[in-house]
Amino acid sequence: MFYRHTLKPNELALVIPNVNECLFALHTKLAARDYEVTVYKYGQEYFVLDDARIFKQIQGMEQESQGDEEEILPYVEEAFEDNCYTAVEEDFIQLELNILATISDSRPVQVRYYEFTDFI
Repeated sequence: MFYRHTLKPNELALVIPNVNECLFALHTKLAARDYEVTVYKYGQEYFVLDDARIFKQIQGMEQESQGDEEEILPYVEEAFEDNCYTAVEEDFIQLELNILATISDSRPVQVRYYEFTDFI
């Protein structure tokens, strides 16, 4: 099961260290281009996913605040299978979120955050 939240970059920076599995997508319009990045966190590892299929899938789920993780996780698995990811350190993610928090004062930054939970 997943839960979707709309957060600000500085709020996300506080949340992600405390969750085991999540996915978040960031989007903003910069002066020269659109900035889009999708990050998957599992345990203490972070992966930047370079796969447009994931971003497209979550854009189609805008109205859902919760749902079946099978709507998202197969796209994450495909990105890994197709080697469309880069492992990054948490410090890099925190730096990026701090920069986006500063930018968000002058332009909107859209953060789509999905937290995955298992019910036993």
